[in-house]
Amino acid sequence: MKEKPTYTIIGDDTEIKGDVFIKGSIMIAGKVEGNVTAGETVSVTAGSVVNGSIRAKDIFISGTVLNGVHATGKVTLGSDSRLEGTLKATRLIIEDGARYSGLCAMTDEEKIPEDDEKNGSPA
Repeated sequence: MKEKPTYTIIGDDTEIKGDVFIKGSIMIAGKVEGNVTAGETVSVTAGSVVNGSIRAKDIFISGTVLNGVHATGKVTLGSDSRLEGTLKATRLIIEDGARYSGLCAMTDEEKIPEDDEKNGSPA
């Protein structure tokens, strides 16, 4: 029997200090002081803050991310988003009004290199 993917929600009244690891998807509406790694999708909602890097298959940002992202699939920067740091993805969508400061690397890879995983950097 195939395992169902999990979907985790960090509410707007929640603050997490430390790294977060999820096999499935996660929606962040609160604040995370640490890195977020997910096997599927990470959604950062408007008004939320991630002070750390994000690594996932797909990443949707409407809030603030302050330490870069690495997606093996797509990164979407919504109109209210703010991203600082290195951005790596195979596909990128930037909506009008999004704010981004950092380096961008578009890749053809669908897998995060092992040496990147070991050093914990999103680049």
